[in-house]
Amino acid sequence: MAHSSSGLGHRPLKAELKSDPITVPSTGMSQALDEYVIHLRNRGMSDSHISKLSLYLGRYCDWLATTSATTDTKNAEKFLSKSNHLKPNSRAKYATYLKGFLNYLDIPFDLTVKVPKTLPEYVEVAEIEKIVEWIKNRKTYRNTIEADLTLIETLKKTGMRRSELGNLKVEDINLDKNRLYVRRGKGDKDRVIPIHANLAEKLTRLVEGKAGDDSVFGLLPRSIGNKFREWSKSAGVDLHTHSFRHYFATTLVEKGANIKVVQELLGHTSLATTQVYLSVKADHLEDAIGLLD
Repeated sequence: MAHSSSGLGHRPLKAELKSDPITVPSTGMSQALDEYVIHLRNRGMSDSHISKLSLYLGRYCDWLATTSATTDTKNAEKFLSKSNHLKPNSRAKYATYLKGFLNYLDIPFDLTVKVPKTLPEYVEVAEIEKIVEWIKNRKTYRNTIEADLTLIETLKKTGMRRSELGNLKVEDINLDKNRLYVRRGKGDKDRVIPIHANLAEKLTRLVEGKAGDDSVFGLLPRSIGNKFREWSKSAGVDLHTHSFRHYFATTLVEKGANIKVVQELLGHTSLATTQVYLSVKADHLEDAIGLLD
């Protein structure tokens, strides 16, 4: 949904809505969303976050207009319930989007979606090898085999997110220093990842002759995800791009890497997010059980 900002020269809609902090007519909600987006940009929120938020809240505003529903807590929860078939993480994210928008309009919305604390996916190296072997032996797209294998190796050796791989430029790879720079990752954070020797050779061949502002892999994030779904299905395994991020993290933890270093490499804001990989390894739990008679 496209949101125009034609009404921004008038009195801010938020000020008008404050007269009734509980219920608000659905008319003018598109303008309210425009103003909210400007508010988020002024706060320095990332373009990626704003884009995803705008898409969901745009559907919410459309729904309000179509149903002539008032903008209140009850109807916001009703709209959120349309996502009950999705995973808790997605529902929790949508609830956060609604909460931020409605609170901006001084409408209370404090519903929180409980997200189960589950262990990260554990990926066996044999599953990855099945994909590698399928790519090596496929009959079609033979000219992209080396690039595809480099993409897989980059995921294995860096733990980058799909979006970060799609945004990776040739100038972000310093082969002289063996450093890879992730620009504006999740949360608009930059980070640096040392390049493994085996990966450096593959990246050197891949970027040869390309300009600094060229995409390393020439693929959008969505296209990368589609490739991995196709490869996994063809190879008979159930892996996706994020599986390789889990593989990267669990492998480092299993080999004794400092958990804070793993946090930095993954770009996690909270150490608690990274510490879940300790539970996958579970050696610290085994040591405790060993103390029993």
